Amino acid sequence: MKKKLVVRAAALAAMLAASSAALATTPQTIMLTNTVGDLWTASFGDTPVLGSFTDVFNFTPPATPGSYAWGGVINYAFLGQGGTHFTSADLNGIPLFTASAPGFFFTTVNVATLLPHFVSGPLTLTVHGNSTGGSYGGELDVHMAPVPEPETYAMLMGGLGILAMLGWRRKQR
Repeated sequence: MKKKLVVRAAALAAMLAASSAALATTPQTIMLTNTVGDLWTASFGDTPVLGSFTDVFNFTPPATPGSYAWGGVINYAFLGQGGTHFTSADLNGIPLFTASAPGFFFTTVNVATLLPHFVSGPLTLTVHGNSTGGSYGGELDVHMAPVPEPETYAMLMGGLGILAMLGWRRKQR
């Protein structure tokens, strides 16, 4: 009897683990494309499961120190069908502004918007919401700060060395 209870408990635990693994979100990797100058951009989107969802997007390449990003996600619902309501969203912990508003011809517009913020390193966008079907799309733009070349540092060190030498010569007079 005791053995049957242990087997049943183990089977139940295995089923719960499998169901939670099925609900786990697999992050999507999205490539940022250099469009012009230091501007990098990426389009992304998803068709979430019905009900509550969490989507994770990882963007590559990582942002250089001093970069800033902006963008957002949007969904249009017609007569309440195909709607995705964003409950929250964040880029590296920076919250996006979320809102829903009536649109034209019986539509509802659901948005999550990121105003320009400084970012650096790997970029991860996490979107939480509730879906009645349909999909959403978005865009992330990143102005990458230029990374100085080694020659720039060499010129800086040379210039500081010349200033130090001039200061030393003045002191000697």
